[in-house]
Amino acid sequence: MKLVYRGAEADIFSGNWAGSAAIFKFRKPLPYRLPELDREIRAARTVREAQIIHDARSAGVGVPHLYYVSLVESLIVMEQIAGRRLKTTLESGDPRGLSRQFGTAVGRLHGAGVMHGDLTTSNVIVAEEGVRLIDFGLSTHSQRLEDHAVDLRLIKETLVGAHSRVSSIAMEAFVEGYSEVVGGARAKEVTRKLTEIERRGRYARVE
Repeated sequence: MKLVYRGAEADIFSGNWAGSAAIFKFRKPLPYRLPELDREIRAARTVREAQIIHDARSAGVGVPHLYYVSLVESLIVMEQIAGRRLKTTLESGDPRGLSRQFGTAVGRLHGAGVMHGDLTTSNVIVAEEGVRLIDFGLSTHSQRLEDHAVDLRLIKETLVGAHSRVSSIAMEAFVEGYSEVVGGARAKEVTRKLTEIERRGRYARVE
């Protein structure tokens, strides 16, 4: 296996599983925690992430296929999706069409009661069959309006910060796709809460 990313909580490897390209996500033991507590935390986070990926797929969201889950090893083996990250294709491709697909995917995710927690264009793969979301390590089950608005806030900040040339078009198209799935009324509630969160952030910085 080849190390792809070494994180604070988990290491990511690429390899092969039963003849298919796969990603191996291993939550490593952390020495500053008591061993028994550490095992419980890693197992709980592993099962939560696997369950969320399953729930997202059941809701029609493009996510990696799960191949194997081990709570003993705190390991998830999943499909390695062929494609390019939205981060590298958004501006060179079709920003409106891709952003609309992105919005549809997030709408389905929120409709299934899932907050992703790390929705950036780096965590979206543009595959042959459309956009697919990855990296559910910070995800949680939530129907809270504020949690869904926080997801949208990160998307907006990413678009403005990393894709400023197309950010307005992309965000507009994202909301269109999102609204089609969750409904106009819910989309207005989420975007209104997004504006409220942004205002709170501005006031906090001024103070």
